[in-house]
Amino acid sequence: MIGILIKNNEKTLFTGLPKETEKLEKQLAGIGLNVPLHSINLSNHNDIGYEIEIYAQSQIDMEVASRIILHDNIGQLNDLLTYVSKGNSDEMYDRICESCAENISELYKEITAPPEIETTDKLVIKTALNYKATDYELVDCIVEKAIALSHDEFSSLISLTDNCYDFLADNREYMYFDKDNNCHCVLAYDKENGDGLLIDAEGYDYARYSAYIHNAKEMIEQHEMEQCGLKAVKAPITESEKKLLDTISSAADRIATFAHLGHKDFTIEDTLKELDCSLDDVHDMLLNAIAQKVRKLDGISSVEVSNLSIPLQPEITVTTEETEEQTADEELSGLSL
Repeated sequence: MIGILIKNNEKTLFTGLPKETEKLEKQLAGIGLNVPLHSINLSNHNDIGYEIEIYAQSQIDMEVASRIILHDNIGQLNDLLTYVSKGNSDEMYDRICESCAENISELYKEITAPPEIETTDKLVIKTALNYKATDYELVDCIVEKAIALSHDEFSSLISLTDNCYDFLADNREYMYFDKDNNCHCVLAYDKENGDGLLIDAEGYDYARYSAYIHNAKEMIEQHEMEQCGLKAVKAPITESEKKLLDTISSAADRIATFAHLGHKDFTIEDTLKELDCSLDDVHDMLLNAIAQKVRKLDGISSVEVSNLSIPLQPEITVTTEETEEQTADEELSGLSL
């Protein structure tokens, strides 16, 4: 635990962190600091209007305190210490010591980041495993509202589920059990990676009951399309598309590799040349990929591709079933009996 001593308007507060957000805000309000925790800087400087001192005793607390810089704030420190307090102290101490983070904000992002999954050709399923589960009683969860969060907000939510969140307080009416034992919830999801957390706060401001939902954003979008009478169908990828995508991937990998070696500027033409490919080759891949897609669409009778690079000449010629019918009608109309 880290102690903070704050003097403001001749009033003094000494408290320890971590602490529940609501309780900490009330304590600070008692000495006249009625501002969000993330607005209260931890370092003293001329225009701050109050004095603050940090007291750390344990090794892990001193290691955390040593990372505090000018614009770090109480909210960031409290979030970090809350996360650290939930883990093994020795493991957390080692991770903090090994970190190259130069401030509290960077340290929090680094130690809460999920571990990288090793590359594998095996099936990977993202889920939560229950310890010694005896049964799986499933409940119908009805999503009353989907709430988009930034990546940082979602990371904080899944790392600190017992923290109070304004978006849960503002949406209490959407979370309840009905007479048929259906659970009405909100689904908070990460706008960037698409994963989500299904939440029933039971009238509270924190995620009292929750379930991690992989690809939640995709599920929401699929449902919205179905509600509009649409249906998303993932068509199988064609050979031309695969060849084009492989070329794009190889070019991107090559650029990234040379970027790590200190190179900064690249041209697509030179990059493709190193892959024994050219812009003309890419054009042909794109042309054939589009043609193959068009052939699979309803009402298309034939698609012909011209590989001759002749200016102002068509590259794709398409015949529809309607065109064939019209042609047949025209031929019949020209006959006289």
